[in-house]
Amino acid sequence: MDNPIFNKKYLKNTYFYTVVIIILLLLVSLISSCEKIIGKNEINTVEKTEVEIEIKEGMTLKEVSKLLEEEGVVDSSFFFRLYAEQEGKDRSLIPGKYVLGTGLDYETVLDKITSGPVNITYNFTIPEGYTVNKIAQKITEEVPFIEYAELEDALDISNYSYDFLKNISTLEGFMFPKTYEVDTNYKASDIVEMMISQYRYEVGTLDYSFAEENDLLPYDILIIASMIEREAYVPDERELISAVIHNRLKIGMLLQIDATLTYALDKWDEGIDNLDKETDTPYNTYLYASLPPTPICNPGLACIKAALNPAEVDYLYYVVDDQEKHTHHFSNDYEEHEKVRNGTN
Repeated sequence: MDNPIFNKKYLKNTYFYTVVIIILLLLVSLISSCEKIIGKNEINTVEKTEVEIEIKEGMTLKEVSKLLEEEGVVDSSFFFRLYAEQEGKDRSLIPGKYVLGTGLDYETVLDKITSGPVNITYNFTIPEGYTVNKIAQKITEEVPFIEYAELEDALDISNYSYDFLKNISTLEGFMFPKTYEVDTNYKASDIVEMMISQYRYEVGTLDYSFAEENDLLPYDILIIASMIEREAYVPDERELISAVIHNRLKIGMLLQIDATLTYALDKWDEGIDNLDKETDTPYNTYLYASLPPTPICNPGLACIKAALNPAEVDYLYYVVDDQEKHTHHFSNDYEEHEKVRNGTN
């Protein structure tokens, strides 16, 4: 016959051990969850990448957590939210743009978005001789947060009220070539304004007395400088090419500079032919004996200085005499010029 006392004791022990096992299982589960909550978890990704997120003014912790999960920065918006609340930082999120890696632990993510966005900077270099269009392309290639359409709008000259831009139709020539540094707070208009301001700074101390003596405006000098920039491959030839341009202007002679027509036809890579030289455009210096209506590129300071200080020579002609070195032969005699041009000298 069964012993009721023994049975009760057995049942009591069985119940006790069952409860212990259940508690242990719950503890294992809780520990696993806590590993996430205390920020020690990491997402197992094949390849970690960087993503840019923006915490906007007024966003709640719930909204930010959801955004972080959607972008793969954290694996669970719910557990990240619990962790932030546990750390007492649920109301300490700082608005701004952040670059965060996918698969970061909660602690690292929370530290970053409560410390404030790092001021990310980008450098871009504009070489001498670039047109406004090429500058726009280069900026949008090297500054990822600037959209081309935004930059195109910013390049409208009517956006700027500088005195030296009055009665001028384009910013061509005024986008000073240089290496610039910008951060994510910059708008396209800020970048354009910075480049215009750099131009004003660079030419601010130049002596324009030569221009005044020859009835030339500062804008005329900029146009001449842009032609020198496109024509002079060798630095030592800048003042000589400047002299040819000035000498021709004084006697009303056609400038016959290929680069002005190349600019109008946008044929920088192809070059121009005799048919192109018949194109009726004010940039065709084979047809019109005057300066083109605007600069044909954005020249550097050296070419602006050369436009203001032409060599004291009477040259009227120049032609390439060494294709590899890009040097020119200068003369004031047309027959000599033609002999060199035809390779019969």
